[in-house]
Amino acid sequence: MFAIIGINGNTGSAAANALLDSGHSVRALVRDPARAAAWRERGVELITGDVTDEDALARTFDGVQGAYALVPPNPHHPEPLTYYREVATALRTSAGAAGLERLVFLSSEGAHLPAGTGPILGSHFAEEILAGAIQHVTFLRPSFFQQNWRAVLGLAREQGILPSMLQPLDARRPQVATADIGETAAALLTETAPPMIVELAGPEDRSANDAAEAMAHALGRDVAAVPVPREAWEKTLAGAGLGRAYAKLLAEMYDGINSGHVCFSGAADTRRGRRTLEETVHSWAG
Repeated sequence: MFAIIGINGNTGSAAANALLDSGHSVRALVRDPARAAAWRERGVELITGDVTDEDALARTFDGVQGAYALVPPNPHHPEPLTYYREVATALRTSAGAAGLERLVFLSSEGAHLPAGTGPILGSHFAEEILAGAIQHVTFLRPSFFQQNWRAVLGLAREQGILPSMLQPLDARRPQVATADIGETAAALLTETAPPMIVELAGPEDRSANDAAEAMAHALGRDVAAVPVPREAWEKTLAGAGLGRAYAKLLAEMYDGINSGHVCFSGAADTRRGRRTLEETVHSWAG
């Protein structure tokens, strides 16, 4: 049996599906069992609790072969980086209490950097807390998510524009599908000797212009990428429903990506997913 934290999310669901499809049993920590009813029907054992609840985490980890864990999105937390530390500390304590032997933790590209990375700094702190917590810990560091473009699908469909904070618009950068992240996590849980750090990109580096072209093809209309002015980033992100503290961190992250500061360390096991940007966009925009 394997444990999943975040089974209702994009990467957690992909990891769970991969494990179930391979014949493994799965246990999951969920805040709301009603939202996970479909997983229960597939045979997943559900433990109710929050990711900062050490007792619930320990019950989730008890007796399993390994666990996939992440810090669930909490964009309204007044101190987002503190939240990362809280979750990582709870994971460390509960993993030790349960005698967990293998943990795959969702980190991020740029997590090796100590500053200038926005919310990715939370992953840096989490890695420091979890390193050496149990016998086998793997930090999975994916690049920019292809699914991030879904937030502007409505504008692309209605107005033919794809607003982008990734700039210049023609700069190609690693972008990976969340399904590939989850499947890689599942594979790492079952590998004989998984590495300590895996840096994961998609099959090809892609640009904002490439995302607009993929969306145009999926929607059957012209779509053009347009740069969002730097001075409007925080206001735009807050207007999308994010808390002010998190919006400020995200703006810093985009600065880091655009400058090349946020990048892979180059000192880890490097892998590529199989899903192209076009396939991802077509899956939810077609």
